[in-house]
Amino acid sequence: MADHAHPRHQFIDLYRSAVILLMLEGHVVRMLLPLSLQQSILFQIHEFFHGLSAPAFLFGSGLTFVLSTKKRWEDYHHWGPPLARRVRRLLFVICLGLFLHLPYFSFRKIVSDGSLQDTLQLFQCDVLMCIGIGLLALHGLVFFFKTEERFYGLVLAAILAVCLLTPLVWDVDFLNYLPPFAAQLCNSMHGSPFPLFPYVGFLFAGVIVSWEFTVAASRRREGVFMRQLLFLGAGLAAGGVAIDLVPVQIYPTYNFWFTSPSYFFIRLGSLMVMVSIFWYASRKVSRPGRVLTVFGKESLFVYVAHLLILSGSVVNVEENLRTIYGGTFSVAEAIGLFAGLTAVLLVLALAWEYCKEKQTSFYRFVQLSGVGIFLIYFFRREF
Repeated sequence: MADHAHPRHQFIDLYRSAVILLMLEGHVVRMLLPLSLQQSILFQIHEFFHGLSAPAFLFGSGLTFVLSTKKRWEDYHHWGPPLARRVRRLLFVICLGLFLHLPYFSFRKIVSDGSLQDTLQLFQCDVLMCIGIGLLALHGLVFFFKTEERFYGLVLAAILAVCLLTPLVWDVDFLNYLPPFAAQLCNSMHGSPFPLFPYVGFLFAGVIVSWEFTVAASRRREGVFMRQLLFLGAGLAAGGVAIDLVPVQIYPTYNFWFTSPSYFFIRLGSLMVMVSIFWYASRKVSRPGRVLTVFGKESLFVYVAHLLILSGSVVNVEENLRTIYGGTFSVAEAIGLFAGLTAVLLVLALAWEYCKEKQTSFYRFVQLSGVGIFLIYFFRREF
């Protein structure tokens, strides 16, 4: 079964579903296990693999960008309904990120009583902010530079620039030079968990991989490409390890786990290997069931839903698992809760997908009414 016969390229949905499960498992275990268990060697090994989940999520967004954009490439060269719809969706993703970080459930309180710390919390750069801003930047390149060759070259240059500049960018307190919303995009000095440096580089890398895949698919050479991607990914990961062992200090400050280009290449190579493996796995299954792909198709919904259930927000500050059970579970209890939560999210994702595809009017009603009710309360509440 050739992938070009399937518009969604099911291996990407399988990959993204696996990433969501990895992210969910990591968040549950980290949140529920006590600190005494989190200091064990096994937990540190767990954290290494869980550290791939956010880069993998961003990489997956880059993979889907090309597949959804190349079909209407010319339409995105000028302002019109297709580009307007895409920009609205990306602004909605950014707004979701802001919602998850709201310090208070009241616009008036944020404006009148909000401190600098509240502002920094609101504008911290997370995965959703990184995706929204990164994809808007990509559309800017499509809009202004138009040709595929220029777009490809600029994205490739951006990956290298982000990777190599990250150690320098993380040494600067941008709050001294930029307003909080811009400063929070650059590094983690003031609490941003996934700033643009280096994380948007993974999104851009997904774009390059997807671009090369579509070229290979047009020539019916997907197998050759995936084999090359597998070896390239393994080489990048091994090269990152080797470079880190070289006793030469280039940057004034070197932090392997957060800013190092070596660790960037290790993670990027690992993601390339993962994508290759899921492509090969998808060849063994003619039609993966909805249960295996729905998390990938509805990744945004599942991502937001699991954070609301686990960590809460301004609308459920106390009614969340972190507040109720945080740091009190054994390993077995945490794994049990992970399984239960996965089942709940699976049912919700299947229902959401069904409404989106079969009950469009109801789906739109739920979306608009939910947003409308939230905005009414948010702008009318005084505290």
